[in-house]
Amino acid sequence: MFGKLLRINLTTEKYSIEDIDTKLHELFLGGRGLGAYFLFREVPPSTLPLNPENKLIFMNGPLAGTLIPGNNKICVTFKSPLTESYSYSLCGGHWGPELRYAGYIGLIVEGKASNPVYLWINNDEVEFKSAEKIWGNLIPESEHLIREDLGGDKTLQIAVIGPAGEKLVSFACITAGLYREFGRGGGGAVMGSKNLKGIALSGSNDVEVAHPDKIIPFAKRLIDNIRLSKIGQIRRIYGTMELVERINKAGFWVTRNFSEGFFEEGYKLEGPQMREKVVSGDSSCFGCPIGCGKWTKVLVPEENEKIMMEGPEFETVGMLGSNCGISNWGTLLKAARICDTFGFDTINGGACISMMMEAFEKGRLTLDDTDGIEMKFGNEEALLKSLKKIGMREGFGDILAKGVARAGEKLQISEFSIHSKGQSFPVYDPRGAKAMALTYSTSPKGAHHMYATTFGLELALGNRLIEKGKGLLERNQQFSMAIVDSIALCSTMRGGVPLDDQAEAYFLVTGIPMNSKSLEKAAERIINLERMYNVKLGFDRSTDTLPKRFIEEPLARGESKGQIVNLDLLLDEYYSAMEWTSNGIPTEKKLKELGLHELL
Repeated sequence: MFGKLLRINLTTEKYSIEDIDTKLHELFLGGRGLGAYFLFREVPPSTLPLNPENKLIFMNGPLAGTLIPGNNKICVTFKSPLTESYSYSLCGGHWGPELRYAGYIGLIVEGKASNPVYLWINNDEVEFKSAEKIWGNLIPESEHLIREDLGGDKTLQIAVIGPAGEKLVSFACITAGLYREFGRGGGGAVMGSKNLKGIALSGSNDVEVAHPDKIIPFAKRLIDNIRLSKIGQIRRIYGTMELVERINKAGFWVTRNFSEGFFEEGYKLEGPQMREKVVSGDSSCFGCPIGCGKWTKVLVPEENEKIMMEGPEFETVGMLGSNCGISNWGTLLKAARICDTFGFDTINGGACISMMMEAFEKGRLTLDDTDGIEMKFGNEEALLKSLKKIGMREGFGDILAKGVARAGEKLQISEFSIHSKGQSFPVYDPRGAKAMALTYSTSPKGAHHMYATTFGLELALGNRLIEKGKGLLERNQQFSMAIVDSIALCSTMRGGVPLDDQAEAYFLVTGIPMNSKSLEKAAERIINLERMYNVKLGFDRSTDTLPKRFIEEPLARGESKGQIVNLDLLLDEYYSAMEWTSNGIPTEKKLKELGLHELL
C-alpha cells in the first residue's frame, strides 16, 4: 500500500531498495512527516549543508498516484544552505506520482558523485549516467538533453537543476517538468553540491489500495466537491492571481521592499487583467480537477520569438512586481523566465533585489556597489539584469546569491533585509494579517507562507487586525498544512476535501484506521520533530523573530494603515497553544505524549 524506499549513494554508485515500517506511516503519515523523521535520524544538525553528508530526502505521501484528486505533492527534506537549519520543499506536477509508479514512496540521495551525473530510474533499475555534456545548461535545455539521451520518450518525468544550482546559489530550486519547482530553501544547491544534474523517472507499476471498491465513488464525490468549492471555481479561471485584488485592497500586499502594503498599480496585475492580457490556456498537475496553472507567452529578444511558459504565480508577481515597484506584464514574464531557466526561487530573488533598490534610493548604495545599474524601484531593466547576475553569480549577483540575510550583512544594509531565520518573507505583510507574523517567525525553515496559510481565514473571519486568539488559529493551520503536505494532497484541495474526508482517503488507500483527531495528532508530532531538529542547533524564542520594520514602523496607507505587530503577545499565545515552554521549546511531557522522546 505504501511502496518501497529507494536509497542511492552517489559516492559509491550503489543503491538499495528498502521497506519502511508501517508504524512510521501511522506516526508520520508520509511526505513531509517521513522526511522530517529520516532527516532527524540520518542528518545530524551539525552537518554542513553543502557537504556530502547532507541528504536529499524525497518522500511521497500514501495518496500519491491514486484516484484521490489533487494527489501530486511530493516533499524533499534537507538541511538548508540558505538558513543552515531544517528545511523542506514541496513540488506539484507529475514527478512525484511517477516516482510512485516506479514503485517508490521515497527516494534518499546521499554522498557526492566524482563527476556530474544524472540518475535514470526505470522501475527497479537504476543507472548513473554522465552529465558532463549537460552540466552548465539552463533548465529547458537540460531537461531536453536528458530526454534525448534516454531516447526522446516524452512521457519521462525529469527533475533538474540549472546554473544556479550548479553554482550553489543558496536559494536554487530543483525543477520538475520545466515549471514545477521544489522552490524554497536551496534544495537545488544541495543537489549541485552532489554533482547531481537531474533525476529521470519512468514507472509502470500499479499503486495498490486497501479498498479499491470504495475508492472510485469516494473520489468522484471529492471531485464534485472540489469543482463546486469557491476556491476551485475562482482558481480555475484566474489561478493564484485571484488573490491580488483582495490582498492589495486589504492593504497587506508587499510593496517596495515591504515599506508599504498597497500597490497603486496593483489593479494592472489582478486575475482578470492577467487572463485578458497574457494567458494562453490552462494547465493542471497530476490528478487535479481544477487546473489553476496558466500558460503564458513571453517574448525572448535573443530568439526573436515568443516562448510558452507556465505562470507566473501570485508569489512571483508580488516579489518581482509590486515589491520592486513594477507592473509591466511583459517585464514580469521575462523576469519569471530568467528565474525559471536559471533555476532559483523567485521569492528570495525578488527580496534580494528589492532590498538593494530601497538601499540605493536611500543613499546606502551607490553605482559602484551595483555594477553601474540604477537600482531604483520601477526600473525594469535593473530587475532583469540583476536576476541574470544572480543566476550566473556575476558582480553583485554573487553577493545576492548568498541570500537576503548574508547579502544584507555583506553590503551593510541589513536594516533593509526582510527575512526570518535567513529566508525572505513572501508577499503577505503581517502587519495587515497578524497570524502571518507567527507563520513567518515560527516556521522551522524560515519565513514561509505555506507553513500556515492563515491570511485567508483572517480575511474571511474579519479579524485580521486583531492579535488576541491568533496563537490557536496559527497552531490549527500549521496542523492542517502538515497533514496535506504529508499525505500528498495539494493544499488547494482543502476547499473541497475537509479533514474528515482526508482521514477517509487515508484509510481507503492504506487500510490504516484514521480520523480527524489522529491526523491532527500526527501533524503535532511532525511539527514538534521539526522544531526539535532546530532546537539542537540552538533555536528558541530568540530566533522566532521579525524584522524591526514590522514591529516598529506602522503601515502608512491603505486599509491596514497604522498597523504594527505585537510579536511577544502572539508568541506567548502560540507557545501556550503548542504546550511548549515560554522560550519556545517542546516540553519533555509533550515529547513523551507524542512518542518522540525515544528519538531524541
